[in-house]
Amino acid sequence: MKTLSIVVPCYNEEKTIKEILHRLQVAPMRGWQKEIIVVDDASHDATRDILKQYEDSVRIIYSEKNGGKGTAVRRGIEYATGEFVLIQDADLEYDPADIQHLLAVAESNTAEVVYGSRNLNPWTRRGGLIPRIGVWFITKLINILHRLSLTDVWTCYKMFPHEAAPDFVVGRFESELLFTAALARRGYRFAEVPISYAPRDAAEGKKIRYRDGLHAIIVVIRDWMRHL
Repeated sequence: MKTLSIVVPCYNEEKTIKEILHRLQVAPMRGWQKEIIVVDDASHDATRDILKQYEDSVRIIYSEKNGGKGTAVRRGIEYATGEFVLIQDADLEYDPADIQHLLAVAESNTAEVVYGSRNLNPWTRRGGLIPRIGVWFITKLINILHRLSLTDVWTCYKMFPHEAAPDFVVGRFESELLFTAALARRGYRFAEVPISYAPRDAAEGKKIRYRDGLHAIIVVIRDWMRHL
């Protein structure tokens, strides 16, 4: 039986961490074992106290300094032992019940890398207009630069083989985009499946900001030029 390592970067998620861990534990993944790895990125609310309750059933890694989402994911990957790795945010925007659809693609051997897209079905296209336009633009940019045809490059749900993990670099939100670029350069086959999406706003704890999008555009272009 294959194992899926689920890496959960977490920063100040005291309101949602219990629920997301529960959803992960009960999510249907027939034929697969689950390995859940939570990386607390130096939370300063009650998140760490809550995580201590799960130390017997979930691998918990505590960072003493906030390094950003990419850094937390990278650290979690270093502890992963599964044949495949999946990123899961600690909020409730993405439903672990959808993971089984990504696993089905991996089992079919039609692609090595599987993304859960928020844009494949009209009813999943939710969230503010400006953030959606930003994701659309960055997706188009990476598609053009790396000859891909993705619909949602900045999705949380990215599943990839363990041997691809070293290409995930430390950083903040831009790390996911650089990872996609690295996978494209290495010739991995991509696939997308539709997923549900329940966006939250800054008042509810959403971390990414408009400046992160502008920074990501610069980083993506610099990365492309460096590898010409």
